[in-house]
Amino acid sequence: MRNLVMALMTLTLLAAAPVQAADSSFAVVTQHGVSNGAEYAMFLPAVWNGRLVVYAHGFIDPAAPIALPDVAPDDVAPWVVQLRETLLSQGYAVAYSSYAQNGWAVQDGAARTHELRDLFSQSFGPPAQVYVMGRSLGALITVDLAENFPNAYQGALSLCGPIGGGRTETDYIGNVRVLFDYYYPGVIPGDVLHVPDMEYSASSPIVKAIVAAILANPQKAVALAAVDQLKVPYTTPSQLLLSIVRAIGYNIRGTNDLLARSGGQSPFGNLGLSYTRLGLSDPFLNAGAGRFAAQAGGITYLNSYYQTRGSLAIPLLTLHTTMDPDVPFFHEAAYAKIVAAARTSKWLAQQSVQRYGHCNVSPAEVALTLSQLVNWAEKGVKPMSGDVTLGLAAALPDSTTSYATTTAASESAFDEAILSAAAGVPLP
Repeated sequence: MRNLVMALMTLTLLAAAPVQAADSSFAVVTQHGVSNGAEYAMFLPAVWNGRLVVYAHGFIDPAAPIALPDVAPDDVAPWVVQLRETLLSQGYAVAYSSYAQNGWAVQDGAARTHELRDLFSQSFGPPAQVYVMGRSLGALITVDLAENFPNAYQGALSLCGPIGGGRTETDYIGNVRVLFDYYYPGVIPGDVLHVPDMEYSASSPIVKAIVAAILANPQKAVALAAVDQLKVPYTTPSQLLLSIVRAIGYNIRGTNDLLARSGGQSPFGNLGLSYTRLGLSDPFLNAGAGRFAAQAGGITYLNSYYQTRGSLAIPLLTLHTTMDPDVPFFHEAAYAKIVAAARTSKWLAQQSVQRYGHCNVSPAEVALTLSQLVNWAEKGVKPMSGDVTLGLAAALPDSTTSYATTTAASESAFDEAILSAAAGVPLP
């Protein structure tokens, strides 16, 4: 009865007014600090179950200030705060870092996340178990740590990450930009590898120009999305528009950062690539699309930070939305092949949610998925792979319904503005 009362109190607190990033309703001790140029925060619950969850955040605009993931970016920080509070209410300690760098910060992000265990132990004593979890680019960092430091973690949870490898992701983003330039020439200055500094917000001139071009000729956007090498996810005109605009955003905001890290050498190349639809070559597209050569320095850099190897020795559970416009769902199949080739498939379980949006899963759904990972790591009960949409809905009807129906339309002002622009526009 006491446990039931505590659970009801917990649910009541979670349903109350949103928790601010600087506050925690469930942490009896909160510690902030700076290590190796990065901010970090650690939270200890009143009744600690002995487990520590270290969280790795995703890609942040290189031009943005360094900040903890519970503060920025604006569209994801509330999700991080809610996830933190949910985990603390269940007895987990939580720690995360800002990293010392933004952008494609896989190298630094892995180092800064990996040191959280020692920082936590110095302040609170060693945890009994440590689990690493990451979202988006942080999910690639999570797999990096799981593959390279298996003795430091009991298990890993990857949320919507580019786990097929850095080049698989940069090839997707690069090809979206190349094909956009083919179908809508002259709209964006420069090209896929030569990107002048531009603001990329919903009200910026470049985003308005991209949206206007697509709305003026939506049939070209449909043709772009149908290319086999992309398979841009959408079911509505608004989703089609948003998927293209978001992918181009990573090219515009991230290209110069990645080139600076790789010594100016590009990992993206499409020489010799035949663009196809339904397996058939498109001669006009192949003749007219811009062609670019990948360079050794860029390839070497992304192989290091990071090409996944599948060398698993601890449980790794992944969760991914099937219509993810930023990190396509095909990364999951790519990683499954990598793991199979490494003969470590017994350590991998992959779950999917039939939903549009980048990592459009609620903190409650993530916490439930984490509990499956813990059960696997500590009791040997491997969770089922495959579609878990109905299972999550049955286990968390209120959380799943309310979160999933609102996130894709209003997760950020940027997404809301893009979706609104396409309202009422029919597909050709």
